[in-house]
Amino acid sequence: MRAVLFAGFGILFMAIVAATPGSPYQPLLTPRGQPHGILRDVAVALHLDRLQGDPLLAIGVVATLVATATFLLLLREAFRGTVSVRAVALMVVAAHAVLLLVPLLFSRDVYSYAFYGRIAGIYGGNPYVQTPLDHSSDMLWNFVGPQWVDTPAYYGPAWTSFSALLSKVLSRPTDFVEAYRFISITASLSTCGVIVWVVRRVSPKRTAFALAAFGANPVVLFHAVASGHNDLLVALAIVSAYALLVSKRESAAVAILTLAALIKVTAVLPLILVLVWTVARRAPEERRAAFVARVGLSAAIGLFFALPYVQMRDPTLGMFGLAGQTGWFAPSRVVARIVDVVTFHTLGWAVRLGALSLLAWGVWSLARAVWRRASTGSLSGREQAAVWGWALVLLLLLGPILLPWYVVWGLPLVWALPQVPRTALLATSSILGVTLWSAEALRYPGAFNLNLLVGYLVVVPLLLAMLLLVVFDLRSRIQGGRPLQDIPSPAPAMLVGETEGEERVTDPAGQGASHAGYPFATEIPAQER
Repeated sequence: MRAVLFAGFGILFMAIVAATPGSPYQPLLTPRGQPHGILRDVAVALHLDRLQGDPLLAIGVVATLVATATFLLLLREAFRGTVSVRAVALMVVAAHAVLLLVPLLFSRDVYSYAFYGRIAGIYGGNPYVQTPLDHSSDMLWNFVGPQWVDTPAYYGPAWTSFSALLSKVLSRPTDFVEAYRFISITASLSTCGVIVWVVRRVSPKRTAFALAAFGANPVVLFHAVASGHNDLLVALAIVSAYALLVSKRESAAVAILTLAALIKVTAVLPLILVLVWTVARRAPEERRAAFVARVGLSAAIGLFFALPYVQMRDPTLGMFGLAGQTGWFAPSRVVARIVDVVTFHTLGWAVRLGALSLLAWGVWSLARAVWRRASTGSLSGREQAAVWGWALVLLLLLGPILLPWYVVWGLPLVWALPQVPRTALLATSSILGVTLWSAEALRYPGAFNLNLLVGYLVVVPLLLAMLLLVVFDLRSRIQGGRPLQDIPSPAPAMLVGETEGEERVTDPAGQGASHAGYPFATEIPAQER
């Protein structure tokens, strides 16, 4: 219980700093979106508003360190089973309620969401061709991040269409901010609910750990939810698709992953892997029909949303442009820049190509493993979750952009991952949570330069080391025929192994006992048999 209280204190401390007038966590805010309410009053009573500049930034860094440390303590206790699911759930709900009392944090992306929606919904343009610069008289012009004013939309057509609908009913910048934040809070709490539902059925002893890893994570709460990021809808879709597979609703799982990919292309990796599974698990004579049906369903949904925006200037609808973006402490980007400097800007492209090739190898290896094991009925439901998680961890560490809110893609599945990728995902989450010191770099130029130095000398080497460990672990598991999910261990420890009692029922031949090709239905924990 003490771990829950400590984690709650860390979240509250960070929320008070977030609600302080002039907090370094705050991006450019609308006039009506300034801090207000009880948390602001507490911050003022503590005189935090008088500590502007570097002193307040220092307190903000301390708050993130405290919140992250107490979160890891909670995670450790939840993994050991000393914290109840009910206690974690109460803290998670309270933490999300606290977010209603803080302003927009860490990112201006909600302004871009709204602007692209207004291009489509108000101006009748195509946001994959036109940019905010083409509508510089719009009321949102002054709020869009400077680096995005001349770029077209990089989000999926389903999200763009949704933003266009919102633009027809919302009229003020503050309305857009609150709408997207409400959506993100709803999506986050819904994700927590689905996590509890599915983990209780597949790996019940991991329920508290799985819920805490996502719902009590400071990065999820402050960098993703409070910022109104659509990544939370992607996370909700991924874990919901897995829950649908547990419920033997295959077509619905394919449909929801397709919708997620039409919000952000990230979800295309789980979509590919589930399509491979849906075909491989069937008898050879049924595979062609299954492939046509499932891929056809996905393609039909994609065409429905993409058709209004298709044009020849950018037929990929922003995907090609997105691949060319770089930012923050992405290992591939930093290494490519170093190589460019050493080779006089001649070989940096080779690093980027290598990262893409390594990601392709990882997804291909996972897809082959899924095909082999699903075709013999030996792919467990827990391993299915782990395969998706593996792919998302590789994408996170190999992508050209690495931002704190990107960790939400894989966190709903972290409970199923083995030690190495699980540690890499949680460590990346914690590292990114404590190294984004301010929302507006130009507000603290000296601290920003120090932030970059710490990032390049400490963060990037750590991320590179974790990437290598993840790749080597995946390679050894694929070559050695080892399971891709976590495996039982008689003595659980933090981020290592799994408790005894979470065994999987197998048939006499040693393969996963299945029901109509669904191994999920027979994974009954030992204590429930």
